[in-house]
Amino acid sequence: MAAREETKNRRVHDRAIDPAIRLKIDSKIYRSVNWTMGGFLIEGYDGDLSTGSLMLITEIGLSRGAMTPVNVRGRVIRADAGASLLAIQVLEIDQSAYAILQKLLVGKTKRLKSQP
Repeated sequence: MAAREETKNRRVHDRAIDPAIRLKIDSKIYRSVNWTMGGFLIEGYDGDLSTGSLMLITEIGLSRGAMTPVNVRGRVIRADAGASLLAIQVLEIDQSAYAILQKLLVGKTKRLKSQP
C-alpha cells in the first residue's frame, strides 16, 4: 500500500464561524455554520436547491438585528437534505455584501490579535 500524501489545503479564504450570520434565500432566513468571502455553509435548509443550482442571497445580517439588502449570486456546491446543510460558492458579490463581510472579518482579526 502506498503511503498517503498529506493533502494541501486548497482554500482561498479562511473560514469564519464567529460571528454567525443570517442569509435570506428565496424569502427564508438561514443561519451560517461557517462562511468565507468565497462561500457559505448554512444549516436548517429546507428548500429545493440542489448541487449545481444557481441562486441569489438577497439579505445578510448578524445573528440578531436588522438585515441589509444585498445581491450575492452563488452556486450550490453541496446540498445535504439529510443534515439540512447547503454549501454555496460565491460567484458574484455586490459592494454592500462585500463591505459587511469584510468588516466582520476585520473585527474578528482585531479580537484575535488582542487575545493573550
